[in-house]
Amino acid sequence: MKLSCSCNCHSNYKLSKLSDRSSCGCCEGVEILTPKSVANQPGLYTLAYRVGTHASFFKTMKARLGDSKFPQLRNLKTRDSQDLSIALLDAWATIADVLTFYQERIANESYLRTAIERGSLVELAKLTDYAHSPGVSASVYLAFTVEDGYNLEIPAGLGSQSIPDSDESPEFFETSEKLRAYAQLNQLKPRMSQQQQVDSTVATQIDKLYLDGMGANVKPNDPLLLTFGDAETEQVIRRVQIIEPQPEQNHTKITLQLPPEATQKPTGEVASASTKEQKIKQLIKQLSIQPANALELERTKEQIFAPENIDINYRLINNTLNPASNTAIYQILTSDRANSANQLNRLEVLGIKAAPFGQDVQLKPIFDQQGRIEKYEEWRIADVDETTSNSSSTLPEELRNILTLDAQYDEITPGTRLAIERGNINEIEIYQVIKVENLTKIAYNTVGRVTQLTLDKPWLKEQDTSLDVMRKTTVHLKSGDLNLAEKPVDLKDAPSSQNHISDQMEIELDNLYEGLQPGRWLIISGERSDISDVNGVLASEVVMLAGVRQDINQNLPNDKPHTFLRFAKPLAYSYKRETVTIYGNVVKATHGETHTEILGSGDATKANQQFTLSLPFLTYLPAPIPSGVASSLEVYINDVRWQEVESLIDLSPTDRAYITQTDSDGNTTIIFGNGEHGARLPSGIENVKAVYRNGIGKSGNVAAEKITQLAMQPLGLSGVLNPIAATGGADPESDYEIRRNASVGITSLNRAVSVQDYANFARTFTGIGKANAQRLSNGLRQIIHMTIAGADDIYINRNSDLYRSFVQALYQFGDPYQALKVDMRELMLLIISANVRILANYQWTSVALKIRAALFNKFSFERQEIGEDVVLSEVIGTIQQIPGVDYVDVDILDSVSETEAQNPDILNKKLQELAKLGITHGNGQLAVQPKQRIPVNLAVFDSTINQLFPAQLAILNPQVPDTLILKELKS
Repeated sequence: MKLSCSCNCHSNYKLSKLSDRSSCGCCEGVEILTPKSVANQPGLYTLAYRVGTHASFFKTMKARLGDSKFPQLRNLKTRDSQDLSIALLDAWATIADVLTFYQERIANESYLRTAIERGSLVELAKLTDYAHSPGVSASVYLAFTVEDGYNLEIPAGLGSQSIPDSDESPEFFETSEKLRAYAQLNQLKPRMSQQQQVDSTVATQIDKLYLDGMGANVKPNDPLLLTFGDAETEQVIRRVQIIEPQPEQNHTKITLQLPPEATQKPTGEVASASTKEQKIKQLIKQLSIQPANALELERTKEQIFAPENIDINYRLINNTLNPASNTAIYQILTSDRANSANQLNRLEVLGIKAAPFGQDVQLKPIFDQQGRIEKYEEWRIADVDETTSNSSSTLPEELRNILTLDAQYDEITPGTRLAIERGNINEIEIYQVIKVENLTKIAYNTVGRVTQLTLDKPWLKEQDTSLDVMRKTTVHLKSGDLNLAEKPVDLKDAPSSQNHISDQMEIELDNLYEGLQPGRWLIISGERSDISDVNGVLASEVVMLAGVRQDINQNLPNDKPHTFLRFAKPLAYSYKRETVTIYGNVVKATHGETHTEILGSGDATKANQQFTLSLPFLTYLPAPIPSGVASSLEVYINDVRWQEVESLIDLSPTDRAYITQTDSDGNTTIIFGNGEHGARLPSGIENVKAVYRNGIGKSGNVAAEKITQLAMQPLGLSGVLNPIAATGGADPESDYEIRRNASVGITSLNRAVSVQDYANFARTFTGIGKANAQRLSNGLRQIIHMTIAGADDIYINRNSDLYRSFVQALYQFGDPYQALKVDMRELMLLIISANVRILANYQWTSVALKIRAALFNKFSFERQEIGEDVVLSEVIGTIQQIPGVDYVDVDILDSVSETEAQNPDILNKKLQELAKLGITHGNGQLAVQPKQRIPVNLAVFDSTINQLFPAQLAILNPQVPDTLILKELKS
């Protein structure tokens, strides 16, 4: 039971929450008696009453007992309360008081500002043709997993549910459209390895090679002979520097020494944020807005029928003209596009070191006339004329291409290539063997079995006559052939375009995939790489597939066809390639569970027959109409669907329609016509059927990876997951919002003409809690800029049905040619610190809790408006009206905006300033006074940086309790 204060302030209290004597807080001295105190009063007090009203009634009637206008009562001399007549007057005063009490209640329920019953508010709002928001269903993108070997059609309406935490309940979701799902599309991976691009143009700059297998007989400093082209006319020598086995891939990675004259090309780094401010801005970067559905996907005939679009050729040939059911046609269609010119033909390791004959002989002794060794000299190369003086001797031309090795090498055959390293001139060069001779050589006072080679070109110069040349020469012979393996793409040293899945519109997959069609939804998940020095930041974003290309990478030799995915919009983030997963079986779903229910039997003799759904919380889905939602309820009478209308008053007697009413508990009642305004129900047995969904509101905004259980499991379907959180769910309008919005709808008449109309239209749109519209310039032209906040400040994803429906409704019910921009509000968190002195006999804990509740209510999202300043007097007044507060001293009133929070330097400086606030001088005066006003800006265009800033909303957030600090002032 509730009581109303006698001061006519329309304050109402539940008796169970009152003390024995209490007041409304705005009329000190006027008391309300509770049942406990009423029970102690004499007389016929059987109901609670208000002291002021009953006493005035009783006092007035007793005074009029002696009035000359009532001569019949002159003989009633007693005024004793125990007398029956006086007791009768007292009882009648009580009756009059009760009557006035309920009259006041009825009067209160007749006005928006005083009504406290939700039913009254709803009916009063209907008088202005305003239908309160019933709430809206959340939307989400689900990724399904299909068992190997299956492909199936996922129907619209397939159910799944979330796995709740301890303080949550399971939420049901159903697919909004059908989807053809394939097992091979469960989780796609980007291409992780590719053929190594080794051609003659980069032969001297390449610094790494990947060899097949783990047993490559390669040692550091070994020369590698790279032969290019089909004619094998070009060879390059590179030396090995580092050998790194990679057992997991069964590869061997070798790092090559760079020639002194070669400089390594920059590998390029992915563009990433460097400063703290840039990192935070990158972290909260908005997702790109994808097309709403496949019908809105923009594709041109040039894109579809381009010659390089091999996929269209395959579909025409394989599926239409000559079904072959294999992908070999891709290899045929791409065979003439492979680029093999100047590619590496053969890779050999020259791991055998040989020496020219005579390189280890001792110096030639020179004897004097007495036969003693006078000195030692270097030998002349064998077969050089000994009579020729050293100064003028030259090596004969026929000896310059002769190489005699110090031993017999049977593995050398004509055509073999070898490398000769000349230490004296720091040169290594490749030669081909023309002729091989195994013979015994006698020279330099030594004899040996050797292999003598005739090379394709001279390796000695004409001045090379001294055996010292042989001592400084090393011959490198082939020890084996090497095979290149595919190199990983996710290397740190790889170019950024290969190392990262960045904000590009095309991704190459690791294989060839069929079943991918333009207009299909995909979800990209992985670890972000666009925030430098920050690891472990996981993200997911939904994209629409704009095109599929089954092609080869023309920059890679002998590449095989792979699938290339092109997106409708670029990715918002960059991802580390090795962490990326692409979900291919993705479909949109909405919150709610479908039920089919027989409501009862129609009776043509009854007017306005009613039925109530057995389950509460009817689901309403986002829709581009003025209300913002469309009901999921379908009513069938004798299997014929009837239509829902807003009112029966305009219907003809034959119109098959109905209206619905929802009470404060969420129960929905269906009301049919009376035969004059809308048709009556035809008589029948259980011929009234309803198909509807239940489930709505913020509870549907489940976190990512919470929807993991299938409500029904068709054959071949094994799992479901939501990589991205559900968004867009909003609860029904609160009583406060109904009072605020009831008059808004009639001002705009569901049309957006003026700037204020756009704001009013948004406020009445389900799921939008607050809105502000401004006519601004974006630097190029005049636009209408709208700043919105979700109901209860819910997050609104730009790819959610709620956001899409809202923007579409603005163009549909406003000027379709008016340039619009819709942004989310910039949040400002208020920071308040106050010292409070309480009255005697009051407890600080109780008073402090009431103060916190009052402040959080006063500056809550529901009470504050976009662009509304916060003044110090409001803070003081809110605290001062709490019972038990003597006085209040506010020492901090400040705020932190999202813009300030994005810059750590500015935020730290702000926090340091806040830490200094409240410090007093020796005289007890504050060093820095609190701000008298917190300015909250509307949307503005900053021409200096050419950027539009959304409007701000300043609130106290109970989720950050340290933003409100209360201290007790003690005597």
